[in-house]
Amino acid sequence: MMNKKAKMLTALGLMGVLFMGTGMNQADAKEKAPAQTEQAEGTQAADAQNALSYVYTSKKYGYTINCPQKPNVIPASELYEGKEGEILIFDNDGYNIKNAWVVLKNAFDTYAMPDLNTLNEYDARKYLSLLMRSNGYEAMELINRTEKDKAIYAITAKEVEIDTDGDGEPDMTAKSDTQMAVTFFRGNKGGCYSVQLIDNPELRDTAIDLFQKGVVSFKEK
Repeated sequence: MMNKKAKMLTALGLMGVLFMGTGMNQADAKEKAPAQTEQAEGTQAADAQNALSYVYTSKKYGYTINCPQKPNVIPASELYEGKEGEILIFDNDGYNIKNAWVVLKNAFDTYAMPDLNTLNEYDARKYLSLLMRSNGYEAMELINRTEKDKAIYAITAKEVEIDTDGDGEPDMTAKSDTQMAVTFFRGNKGGCYSVQLIDNPELRDTAIDLFQKGVVSFKEK
């Protein structure tokens, strides 16, 4: 059976992975892929539209995102102290959130993140490597969120090594019962956003698929 990391990286293909280090770019990938008829492409587009049939518009933060259903919405600060944004809840059991998308505004310092659309392969590898070392991620890739804009896509780790005494060496392992899919990108009007998938108790392929399509549909008004 495919392990979680391999499973998540395979799922990245649904959004269009930037193949780094393989000598294959998007054009090469399209050439190697089986040709699709216009009818097949139209069917796929219709399926995606039907799967995300509800368009949520945030009046407070000024964005739209296609959702699988009308969500219950709470402020992100109720779950993440000091964060701006909203949690779009699709399934919950009381206070236990089972499936939701977390949309965070001002999720990163715009001056700290380089322009992902202009990064060459070497600089992209270096930047992602730094992020992997300084954050609790199991896997991370640079992806094509849309035809024009790239994003960082990551899977959080279940175990993270932590340096608690500041000596530069990890001395404690923090463990989590769940994992999240996380994206970071600049919106079409320059906003610094992160959209994250909560899917408990385990990340499901179907939930990842819908989440990825939702991230692609995200637009600043």
